[in-house]
Amino acid sequence: MLRSVRPQVRCFSTFTVHLNKPSYSKTLQLPQTKFSPKIPRGGARDELIKRTGADIYKWQQEQHKSSKSTPFVLHDGPPYANGTLHVGHALNKICKDIIIRYQMVHKDKLIKYQPGWDCHGLPIELKVEHLLGEKKSPSFSSSSSSSSTSEVKDPVEIRKACREYAMTMINNQRQQFMDLGIMTDFNEPYITMDHKFETNQLQVFSKLVENGLLSQQLKPVWYGCDTQTALAEAELEYNDKHKSVAIYVKFPVVGDKLHKLAGETSGELKSIKLLIWTSTPWTIPANKTICVNEKMTYTLIKKGDEVLVVAKSLVEEVLKLDPEYVALDIEIPGSELVGIEYINPAAEDDIKRPVIHGDHVVSTAGTGLVHSAPAHGREDYLVAKQNGIHIDTSCVDNKGKYIVDQLPPGFQKLGPLKVNEIRSNMLCVEIMKQHDMIYNVNKNFVHSYPYDWRSQTPVIQRATPQWFVNVDKIKPFALEALSKVEFHPATGYNRLTSFIENRDEWCISRQRAWGVPLPIVYDSSTQKPVMDLNVINHIISKIRQFGTDEWFVKEVDISRWLPSDMDGFQFYKGQDTMDVWFDSGTSWSTLRDEITDCNNTAEPLADVYLEGSDQHRGWFQSSLLNKIIYSGNKGETFQPMAPYKTVITHGFITDAQGQKMAKSKGNIFSPLEAIEGGKKPWTPMLGTDGLRLWVASSNYQQDVGFHPEVLTRVSEVGKKYRVTFKYLLGNLYDFKTDESVSYSQLSDLDKYILHTLHQLQSTCAGYYESFNFSRVVSSVNTHVNSILSAIYFDVSKDCLYTDNANSTRRRAIQFVLNEILKTYVGLLAPIQPLTVQEVWDEYGKINNTVCDSPFKESSSLFKLPDSYVNEDLEEQFNKFFKLRDELYKEIEVLKQENFFKNKLELEILLSRVPSDTISSSSLFEFMKLNQSYLDDLFLVSKAQLVESGEGQVIDINGDKIGVTIKHSSDHKCVRCWKYTAPEPETLCGKCNNVVNSL
Repeated sequence: MLRSVRPQVRCFSTFTVHLNKPSYSKTLQLPQTKFSPKIPRGGARDELIKRTGADIYKWQQEQHKSSKSTPFVLHDGPPYANGTLHVGHALNKICKDIIIRYQMVHKDKLIKYQPGWDCHGLPIELKVEHLLGEKKSPSFSSSSSSSSTSEVKDPVEIRKACREYAMTMINNQRQQFMDLGIMTDFNEPYITMDHKFETNQLQVFSKLVENGLLSQQLKPVWYGCDTQTALAEAELEYNDKHKSVAIYVKFPVVGDKLHKLAGETSGELKSIKLLIWTSTPWTIPANKTICVNEKMTYTLIKKGDEVLVVAKSLVEEVLKLDPEYVALDIEIPGSELVGIEYINPAAEDDIKRPVIHGDHVVSTAGTGLVHSAPAHGREDYLVAKQNGIHIDTSCVDNKGKYIVDQLPPGFQKLGPLKVNEIRSNMLCVEIMKQHDMIYNVNKNFVHSYPYDWRSQTPVIQRATPQWFVNVDKIKPFALEALSKVEFHPATGYNRLTSFIENRDEWCISRQRAWGVPLPIVYDSSTQKPVMDLNVINHIISKIRQFGTDEWFVKEVDISRWLPSDMDGFQFYKGQDTMDVWFDSGTSWSTLRDEITDCNNTAEPLADVYLEGSDQHRGWFQSSLLNKIIYSGNKGETFQPMAPYKTVITHGFITDAQGQKMAKSKGNIFSPLEAIEGGKKPWTPMLGTDGLRLWVASSNYQQDVGFHPEVLTRVSEVGKKYRVTFKYLLGNLYDFKTDESVSYSQLSDLDKYILHTLHQLQSTCAGYYESFNFSRVVSSVNTHVNSILSAIYFDVSKDCLYTDNANSTRRRAIQFVLNEILKTYVGLLAPIQPLTVQEVWDEYGKINNTVCDSPFKESSSLFKLPDSYVNEDLEEQFNKFFKLRDELYKEIEVLKQENFFKNKLELEILLSRVPSDTISSSSLFEFMKLNQSYLDDLFLVSKAQLVESGEGQVIDINGDKIGVTIKHSSDHKCVRCWKYTAPEPETLCGKCNNVVNSL
């Protein structure tokens, strides 16, 4: 590449020239705007939150009052009214807000988004018990009369305190949610403890009974000993590092059937025992049977005169525990073991118990024989029921302690110990050791075990009378409904259908005071529930009249709740409350004015449900099941329709070490801490829109990182947006919308920028539609950095500042800047509502035809015309910018060699280079068409085209251009600073004309 030598210029009277140097700053069109790059704080921020949130939501409700168009409904999954918010709440609420704002701004939709709160349940009740100073938790049983609760605090008092506490938490959380810039009316939420919500919920319960889906059964359910209530699967968390006492136990066989089977091979056998393995020694007192698999093969191992039965496939593993035993050469079909009997010596009751077949017995773990306690295991219960074995109530009370008089004689010495403690299990083992029942003990068996997610303590299975929903009957309709739902991510479909497919029943009863009561009364003489639908509906009508709290008032005569033909002295009110998932699972009833309208639609009630991924087993599932239940007609037909069209899930929040944030770990952040910034650990001040930008920038469908490194990057992006808007507004200060240029008057660069803007808008619309907000942000960032900052703003700056204010080129650039500003406001409005409102306040001073808020504008204002699409121009500029990039590489080398200090010192000569393959250089012809501002395109003082010349040849896809870089032969203009002035300290021709025209 040819380089010229700087011409020698002799300077005289330097001091005199500088002394008399005129100022031209007032002749420049410098940017003017009050828009600040600083994030608003305090009252200014609060005012923007109100204007863009509650005010806009109310405004759009009023605007669409008479409209019959279908609204866009996003149904809010209710957060729990307990404690302060964390950034996980912010992730949830902001994602929802982005969705509804997009629908309003770009689809002109009426938005229906009512925030909600979940209020019933254990966390609040336990908190209130603590505040009330109760050491003992209240306990209620549907199978006992109300007088049995005299030992505990009055449930009405507890409910009153719970209600007050929940309302306090709602008020606290309400303000914290408002700080996030959410577009809704937080003063009109749905609350699950509200009277109307509870009566709607009871209507769903009525349908449950009407459809024959509810039954009371004595069967084992997951039970929290610390929280003292039955638990649903969704209320469990599995601890992979749980330690149990695992034991191998020997049960002596009675009768001679097995002796005859084994005797011919092994000789005389004095003692044959069945060997089982269990990790719950505390259940041995409740043993009723031992299960084998009739399809498996068993054998014997022997030590002295003691012989043990084990599965042949597991002999080696069992022998490792006691090498003194040897395996006998014998095979016994599992089917031959079925029907033999054994005893539990430690029980000291001499009861003969049967061996039965169980499909759940496997040949890969344990011994191939499974101890069964039907009152304390789901599979145990099912196999016992299939074999006609009587199932007793649990020998464990509601505090998780043994009920001594219900234990077999030999185990009564255990006393009222808490069963899931290690010492209880070890005492159980010691009792069995005394009867020579223990083969092996492992005190530190580590495995996955379910915990109560509220108390973080291990649960047990316990058979008590509970109320169950028959999910199996409605399962086909639920699965058909899910086939019509759109899932983001798509894996959510498999996850939710799997939960439904694997669920046959749903235990909805809880033994607590704070919840919606099951409206069931019991016969005092038989303790049997009255399941007459007319009676239940009558009770529901009375609850509607009196309220749910009244149900828990102690009454000997309950006539006021019953039809007139029933004697109120002969019945008592059940005290069970409903599973809180049943509560929140009926929240779709708030989406219509009346619950009866919820089935009178051919479409789902909500367009979107969006919650954390854990809600596949929680709210998404309970909402679906309850909607199917309510659609039933006397159990004969059900509508296969979910309450939602689309289900979106987000992940959890992780810290810098990738650990999930949790209160117990002390690594959580509140949204306010993120907004205001913090010192421990250090985090930048994000502001409301900065926190929203963090959410939008995240791949929220996976776990999301929240730590200083991420937040710093987000903060810088937010600053870039504000600086960009400041540039746009500053250069539009004198823009006249009524004197705008036409598209035909635009330069090729202007048209190219509009083409990229149209592409950006179209791309982002697709990402918004698929709820992929991070791609929206990355697309905008790429356009800001690669198109606006790197090209258009730099190229246009000289014209904007130094040209005549009304020159066609300057007005054309302003026209493009105006389109950029409107488009960026539209694209960022869902994510950065406060920022775009600030921008619009300033823009309104420039363009008095717009509304006072971008959220009040029609989508047509932001929609770019398709006529801006120009793919041929894009192809030409792509080639041009490749040429420019190659040329800049050489310029950078020259700068390193101190050939120049500022690119404006340079002049570029570009020549056509004949090619064998291309008869005429299309790139050269393109530059010819744009020769008038070619210097600005290269950001040098001069760029001249010559038909032929010397210089380095740059090949752009076969298009060859000769390039020569040299110092400009002219001098620095004192106004525009380009080296285009004929003499030192003078004006160039363009600036001279502009100044003289003023």
